Amino acid sequence: MLVRRYEQRDRPTVWALNHIPFEGMTADPLYPLDLPPVDGPAHFDDLRDVVVSFIEAGGEFLVVEMDGRVVGMGGIRPNEAGQAEVLRVRVHPATRRRGVGRLLMESLERRAAELGFLELHLDTTEEQPEAIAFYRSLGYRDAGTAKMPNWTLLFFTKPCPRS
Repeated sequence: MLVRRYEQRDRPTVWALNHIPFEGMTADPLYPLDLPPVDGPAHFDDLRDVVVSFIEAGGEFLVVEMDGRVVGMGGIRPNEAGQAEVLRVRVHPATRRRGVGRLLMESLERRAAELGFLELHLDTTEEQPEAIAFYRSLGYRDAGTAKMPNWTLLFFTKPCPRS
């Protein structure tokens, strides 16, 4: 597996990966590796221009390649509290439970430390128990909840690793 910085050529795959969480929540080795194209990143405007939204904003956006295909993605950028906000973490269903997510998160955490962040922050919904268990297994600690009209957000924090 190769972890690298996002490049413009990754845009269609990043948009397609962003849609996957709405199609299934568990590992699915039969899910086609070649993702169908999608028309934009839907409600995620920050994915329209990843370079501006993440990298130029003082963060990073990484992709994970496996056998020449982008199978994972995620970014960090500063939030209002000065933390590295972890966003848009996605792993292709056919490659889940093979270390892609862990490698991606460890790479994002290291990059956050290199950029001078002291703490990481992320959220997920309580309807994603696998994501909750995954983040807890990485050492993220519960940091509150927020009720939304149709779901509940769970917040997590973790100190950045020391360089």
